[in-house]
Amino acid sequence: MIKLKLKNALSYNGVVSANEKSPFVEVKSKEAADKAVKTGYFEVVEEQEPKEPKEPEVHTKASLKKLNKEQQEAIISQAGWDPSTAKNEEDRISFILEIQDSNPTETEE
Repeated sequence: MIKLKLKNALSYNGVVSANEKSPFVEVKSKEAADKAVKTGYFEVVEEQEPKEPKEPEVHTKASLKKLNKEQQEAIISQAGWDPSTAKNEEDRISFILEIQDSNPTETEE
């Protein structure tokens, strides 16, 4: 994502649109930003690198034992399950490992 700012003008309608009240515009591609800057009406104020998808963390029984109850419940919730179904630490750990095994990550191509 690239953030542009309208400069030295009250408004601009073209490749992108901006005005005095809303001078900032975000574009997704470098090409669109270059076209807008080339008009002379915009300047780049911020460039953000596209975020790479985060690979899901692979949990082991040992790594889960190091987590507290709230952290274990957060993992269960993030997976879309109800953490209240697990009554104790062993249940939570077993449940997380079961969820993880039923949703394998794609590592082979």
